[in-house]
Amino acid sequence: MAILSKIRDRSGFLIAAIGLAMLSFVVSPKDIYDFFSNKNSDAIGKVNGEEISYREFAERVELYKSQSRSNYGGLAIENMVWNQMVREKIYEIKLKEAGIVVGEGELWKAILESQQVQNTPQFKNAQGQFSEEILKDYIANLQSDTSDEGKAMLRGWLNFEQDIKNGLLTRTYNELIGMGVGVSEEEAKNDYILNNTKVSGDYVYLPYASIPNTDVKVTEDEVANYIKKHAAEFETEATRNLKFVRFPFQASEEDEKEIKAELTKMIEDKTAVAELRLESGFRNATDVQLFAEEAGTDLPLVDRFQTEGEIPTVIKENVINGAKGDVVGPYKFSKYYKITKILDTKTLPDSVQASHILIPFRGAQGAQPTITRTALEAEQLADSLLTVIKKSPNKFGTLAENYSTDSGSASKKGDLGWFGYRSMVPEFRDFCFEQSKGDVGVVRTAYGFHVIQVNGQKNFNQAYKLATISRKIEASEETENRVFQEASSFEKEVLEGADFEKLAKEKGYDVSPANGIKELDVYVGSLGDNRRIVRWAFEEDTDLNAAQRWDLDEKGYAVVMVSDKQEKGLKSAKNAFIQVEPILIKEKKAALLKQKMQGNNLKAIADANQKQVVPFSDITLGAPTIGGVGIEPSVIAAAVASKKDALVKDVVGDKGVFALVVKSKEIPSEDQIKINTENAGKATQLAVSRNLYDALQDGIEIEDYRAERF
Repeated sequence: MAILSKIRDRSGFLIAAIGLAMLSFVVSPKDIYDFFSNKNSDAIGKVNGEEISYREFAERVELYKSQSRSNYGGLAIENMVWNQMVREKIYEIKLKEAGIVVGEGELWKAILESQQVQNTPQFKNAQGQFSEEILKDYIANLQSDTSDEGKAMLRGWLNFEQDIKNGLLTRTYNELIGMGVGVSEEEAKNDYILNNTKVSGDYVYLPYASIPNTDVKVTEDEVANYIKKHAAEFETEATRNLKFVRFPFQASEEDEKEIKAELTKMIEDKTAVAELRLESGFRNATDVQLFAEEAGTDLPLVDRFQTEGEIPTVIKENVINGAKGDVVGPYKFSKYYKITKILDTKTLPDSVQASHILIPFRGAQGAQPTITRTALEAEQLADSLLTVIKKSPNKFGTLAENYSTDSGSASKKGDLGWFGYRSMVPEFRDFCFEQSKGDVGVVRTAYGFHVIQVNGQKNFNQAYKLATISRKIEASEETENRVFQEASSFEKEVLEGADFEKLAKEKGYDVSPANGIKELDVYVGSLGDNRRIVRWAFEEDTDLNAAQRWDLDEKGYAVVMVSDKQEKGLKSAKNAFIQVEPILIKEKKAALLKQKMQGNNLKAIADANQKQVVPFSDITLGAPTIGGVGIEPSVIAAAVASKKDALVKDVVGDKGVFALVVKSKEIPSEDQIKINTENAGKATQLAVSRNLYDALQDGIEIEDYRAERF
């Protein structure tokens, strides 16, 4: 790695550290503490002025991480915890306003009824039934345990109690709201008739696609006016748009030549000048594992035989036609240069059937605490069993049942069935695949001593044992320093006023965007996880078009520019343009198409536009699909509301503008309407329950300080 470039990149930090050290000589410790502290230091946010404690937030995040088995990243967990705590605060505020209180008795009952408590083995008696007394004893012991572990477990229990309480309060509030929600019989009836009335008739359709987009232009002023009229739809968080040029550490041709030369030197013997002796190269090394450890390899050696299909294509022919001791390479494969030595070749089966008796010893992997025999005693027992089996092979199954601790195979007289080459640990595998059918022996593995009997082998193929030393193709320190200079030069020219994109184009660099970055985001486009850049983009003194070079750890550098700033509030016309433009284009096309709807009947309108009158039948608003056009709810709603045989023009749909005439309507039967009326109230209550929390957030002021902490 380019150590000098790293020091250069962190020079600002070093200067700051020296400055703080000097500051400590002239100011008091209290002043330094006050400098880094503020009176809201324990608040990570507020909901209607009520603080959310940073300490509680951090504890709950850590608790979630320790208890969760999910693959969520740190920020995802923090967001989930934050959203949950905000939700709790909002319900707490609303519950206080409603005067709802949950008593201790109700809370305890909810705890006892929770499935988590009911199903915990620790709270069950000897008969396997849940015991309230055992639970009470458990809680009492937690409260009296002053150890760190005990305190942590108590915090976990108190958080669980809080979750139960929050759930109980939320359920109580939702039920209270639900009691006040209903649908009148007349409302239910009208709703069902509207959605289920079948309409049939004819239409003429002028599609938006008939007008090219080039014929209708949308300006930023028009977008801005649209945003003002629909302000609620364009409220947004603060965001930043960034653009960047990446300067990756990429090995040069010279770097690759140097790596190849280094590997080439390893192959043959060389004279150690200091000791005037010959050092074995890779070709003549007797212990390739030791040679690889001393020479260094970026990928571990593969200590097993490999089939022809596993050998890289680039060296396959050389290996197949090579002899034991031959070295192939250097050759390039994936992100590495490699040299490969042929250690051995054998004809091996791809599958083996074997039986074994496992004799573990104290401390062996997977050994039960009741195992007290030493490794020597285990080996002696395995050897004695082997002696018996060699004299009487038919006793293997009985001995396996009586002595093997591998219960799965012991119940089958030691039989492991058929298994592949890579299914077992190396020592076990080598015996089964390299010995012959009928062979019996003792092998030691991490699990203990195994008495193994090879029962069958099949599908024999040529296999190769290879030793490969690998060198990752990566940039040298010289190359990294050159990259540093290029990134620094680009940054300097941009800071001196050069146009970012124009300069990048002149130098042959690619400019990449990272748009819509939010204050708590972690990822910056293709740069990946880089919280530092996000924080910088949102700092008060980071202006529009500010640029800075960033160290991407061992991957290189990036020069990043803030190309746009969107503060919290209404989206700017520039940022909303791509969202609003299609809407305004559609509106303008609709206005042009309405002008073409000339005529007092469908045929006249169709003839004027060289279109046809098309029939539709039995379409409902509940399933508003027009054959050959698509889903058009606005058009079907107009049809349901129109009078029979009346011409309805200028109906603006999703795909174009329509004119239509309804020829018949079929209203649902009274029985169908009655059934819907009975179910409408339940459906409405369910919909209210789903959307209640969103409604509760209206008028609630939420302050989020997390961006200042992370």
